[in-house]
Amino acid sequence: MTNLLKNTFCIMIFIMLSACGYQPIAHKAQEAVGDKVFVEVKINPRDPQNSIALKDEITRVIFERLHTNVSSKEEATSMIEVQLHSISFNALAENRTGFATFYRCVASVEFRYTNLLTQTTRVFSKRGYHNFALNNTSIITDSVRLEAINKAVLQAIDGFISQVGIDVQ
Repeated sequence: MTNLLKNTFCIMIFIMLSACGYQPIAHKAQEAVGDKVFVEVKINPRDPQNSIALKDEITRVIFERLHTNVSSKEEATSMIEVQLHSISFNALAENRTGFATFYRCVASVEFRYTNLLTQTTRVFSKRGYHNFALNNTSIITDSVRLEAINKAVLQAIDGFISQVGIDVQ
């Protein structure tokens, strides 16, 4: 009985010490991107307000999710060029009188990622979406529109980070 307990204990210690080696995608993406990133957002002339908000969102997400500093172009180890290609709003549901009350915002974003150390460039086209409801009106206000676009772009950024992390493996 004592040998069985010793063997069981040794096996449990061995299993706990030999971890599975799982690392989140964000960790792999952080390795690929490096310590310092330069972010350039190409302004869409049809939608300049959202292009500027896109730069703020990307800077915040890179800092929060990748724990990487956003720096100047001269100091950067990698560069991310982002361009908001298109934004669309589609009605998903209507009320009894025929007015749309539930929408989906779809944002199409292109990411051009360049590792300045290896001089390799990858281009990723990602789409993000956000579903939202309007209360008693079918009019999309500017604030609701901007919030929906930011959330859709955030989903596209998450897709970009995942893709960079997968390509590194």
